Amino acid sequence: MNGPVDPAVAFLERLLILTERSPNRTRAASAAPEYDALLTAEMISRFEQRILAAERSGAVQITRGKRERKHLIERVVVRDAAVLACHLGRTPASQIAASARRDLESVFSQDHPWLPQILAEMEARWSRGEAAYRIAPTDLGGAREFLALLEAISTDQAKGLDARTFSLKVTGDSKAFDRHASRIASVVAVQIGKPGLAADAVWARVGLERFSHPVHLHGPLVAEDRDGVLADGRARPFASLHPELLPLIKLSGQPSYILTVENYASFNRHVREIEDGGLVIYTGGFASNGVIALLRWLLNSTEAQTPFYHWGDIDPGGLRIFRYLEENLPRPPLPHLMEQSRAEAQGRSAMPDATLAALAKSASAVAPLAEWLSCGEGVKHLEQETTDPASPPFDRVRETAA
Repeated sequence: MNGPVDPAVAFLERLLILTERSPNRTRAASAAPEYDALLTAEMISRFEQRILAAERSGAVQITRGKRERKHLIERVVVRDAAVLACHLGRTPASQIAASARRDLESVFSQDHPWLPQILAEMEARWSRGEAAYRIAPTDLGGAREFLALLEAISTDQAKGLDARTFSLKVTGDSKAFDRHASRIASVVAVQIGKPGLAADAVWARVGLERFSHPVHLHGPLVAEDRDGVLADGRARPFASLHPELLPLIKLSGQPSYILTVENYASFNRHVREIEDGGLVIYTGGFASNGVIALLRWLLNSTEAQTPFYHWGDIDPGGLRIFRYLEENLPRPPLPHLMEQSRAEAQGRSAMPDATLAALAKSASAVAPLAEWLSCGEGVKHLEQETTDPASPPFDRVRETAA
């Protein structure tokens, strides 16, 4: 077990940390000794001897007290951080950071300017004695994995792969991606101009799936090859269609509408309780690549006047899911059962979320909702499970389109 830290060493370490964390400060870091914590004359003598030794090395400068306190050290000011680090027997954080950067520069090419910027940002944080993306400068293996995975994503190597296969191909370790997933998601979200975007949506953007899930749906759609029907969307209560069957699908009739549903319970209730000729698809939160591919095919294969709706939560996540569909499909959906009045009547009180401000200013169909949730009065959130399923007004929409 390590013994108690010497008070003088702890004091000088604190001064060094203050200096490293603010390298551009206009005034040198300084501190006053806490004599009240030095309980005996021997402790005071030993403390002062070690501070005086640091002064003799050129690391710090001492100011004595006045009059009755002239025998005490009033203040200690850092003169040279590098000398102080040497005096304490450790390498300055800036040197550790620079060495780490040199070791990591070979991980990626210079074709993507934002990648060297990420490394420069990591070096800057390490130079201040801080972790960068929760990675310490001494964890070169972890930093190398993180940067290698970012490099591979930037060159589209993730497309069409599950996370474990992608991780194994890039790093030789199938679990490396899992260790870095949250920090990778935050970096990539910023690079695609969507800071704060949910991880599932980020993976969908880069083409990465943790083994693609089957798409749950109900409606006039079949997957069929020369040997017969492989899956029929009219099955009760619903069918599950793997995205790999997409080349084999065809419509078995024109749906009265297309509806995507965010949550599983609401999807199950709709397909069991509503029978009106619609084609209903479960998105599972942010739509996966498979769901997006199917929706693109459907919107290009059905009649132009076929109404397209999305039903989701009235909360920041639900609105971002709606916006994701708008941005990634050839035709945007209309909101279904997502009125502000419904949330005001049935929802639970919530705090405004300023991160929705950009969505509120967009051309999205849920921009008014985003404005209310971001800065309105009496904000409430509504989980869609609170609302009973209902047929969308597809006849009225068809007449308007016609």
